[in-house]
Amino acid sequence: MVFHIDGNSFYASCERVFRPDLYKTPICVLSNNDGIIVALNAECKALGYKRGDVFFKVKNQMEKQGVKPFSSNYTLYSDMSARMNLIYNRFAPEVEFYSIDESFLYFPDWTTDYTAIGHEIKQTVTKETGIPVSIGIAPNKTLAKMCNKLAKKREGTGIVQGVCNWLELNHDEELSNYPAGDIWGIGWSKTDFLKKQNITTAFHLKNYPLDKAKKHLTITGMRTVEELNGKTVIGKVEPKSRQVSMVSRSFQNPVFELDDIITALAEYTQEAVLRIREENLCCKYVSVYLMTNAYAQGEQYFNQMSAELPMPTNYLPYITAAANELLKKIFRPDYKYRKVMIGLTGLEPDNTSQLDLFNDYENQSKLNAPLMQVFDKINGRYGRGTLKLACGLTGKKPEEIDTIPWELRREYLSPRYTTNINEIPLIY
Repeated sequence: MVFHIDGNSFYASCERVFRPDLYKTPICVLSNNDGIIVALNAECKALGYKRGDVFFKVKNQMEKQGVKPFSSNYTLYSDMSARMNLIYNRFAPEVEFYSIDESFLYFPDWTTDYTAIGHEIKQTVTKETGIPVSIGIAPNKTLAKMCNKLAKKREGTGIVQGVCNWLELNHDEELSNYPAGDIWGIGWSKTDFLKKQNITTAFHLKNYPLDKAKKHLTITGMRTVEELNGKTVIGKVEPKSRQVSMVSRSFQNPVFELDDIITALAEYTQEAVLRIREENLCCKYVSVYLMTNAYAQGEQYFNQMSAELPMPTNYLPYITAAANELLKKIFRPDYKYRKVMIGLTGLEPDNTSQLDLFNDYENQSKLNAPLMQVFDKINGRYGRGTLKLACGLTGKKPEEIDTIPWELRREYLSPRYTTNINEIPLIY
């Protein structure tokens, strides 16, 4: 059996765990630079707001309605997600981390009460993390996702109490009342096509001929039809090695100074390198992109430059040095820069090999690998940015560092309750 577990209004729930005063308060979470709404809880949705709303357009109205906004706090969300998955692994023999708020749990075909297991998992997660979850249980992933949505809709109605088991439902009745467009794997374009074929419910889709499904809905759509018929054809997704590691963010305000951009680039490079080290990869090429705001008035400038490293590496100082040199070559004074971007390509496995007597570049990279591991562990434990390379900010006083112009606008940022000892909640 497959369990699909999803954190309810996950980002908003993470913010409310340490703010019990916000119980039943409408909450929204904002994107980088507090631009748009990316997540919101049920109370906020009930007021008519939705994902994608531009925050500054609805800010005043939200204040009047008592909506509590938060800037994205991914350090907190990631740590809460890790804690939830740790609980899942205590119950299930196999766990697939699907996204930051979703996981699939795989159980053997035991003769047991799966619904009782689901309730126990739900209660344990809520008790130990404070995050409410919904659980769908079914023989395959497509039906488990569908049951999860049913569990969400019926939460608190006394029907399933947040856990929905496919084996306990009237299958044809549930499929007949479930929109085809809400089925996992059926996107908006396929939904439009199916409507033209008078296929509007999951029951209609279940009875769609497989040869037509393969032709018009691709292999993915055909597998969805098979799973609606109770077969198990979509297996566990094994993580694939990434082909590129790219990091970029828009600056809060226009940036003019090279030192400020170097500082921003150093932080983005650190994040890009961390991603490839987590997957035991190294890179051969470094690319830097620099641009102004295409929507602003004034003269525009965009440029990019790439360089090949002497040897594939994931040693942060080497990659940062190469990125800084590229930035200095493409930087032009007197422009209002809005974004800088780092891209690492030519990724390949970082296989441990014997040191080379005549290749000091490669030797230093391998000899300093333990240093980078300690670097990553400290940042992982105490929060991203605890340790960083000393780049840029020349001539800036310590009190000026928190107000540098390239920093993201995060006016509503909550503390890193679980990863920073200085930001743990106080209990009176």
